[in-house]
Amino acid sequence: MKSIAISRNYELLVALRMSGFEGIFCKDVHSLKMEFKDILKQNQIGIILLSEDDFQEMREEVFEAKKKKRGPLIVTLPGRGGFKEQDFILKYVKEAVGLKLDR
Repeated sequence: MKSIAISRNYELLVALRMSGFEGIFCKDVHSLKMEFKDILKQNQIGIILLSEDDFQEMREEVFEAKKKKRGPLIVTLPGRGGFKEQDFILKYVKEAVGLKLDR
């Protein structure tokens, strides 16, 4: 299984490539969504890395991909200052699983 990062953030891709990940730079949201759909079709991809900004642009597509029984693990990476949204993880679990977690 391979891991791949897709992003509109060039600096993030450079850092991930230096760490050994493959990466695809997308210049706009449309190309980001197209690359995401193409990667989902590839059986050898095990992990897809997305920045938080890119995840926010493709929230519906990501959740649709996660609803499928089999598919790659989709990981959201925070920016330099951490996650922009407070309680990002709690919201993510609530949307993905349907459970409300108390702090």
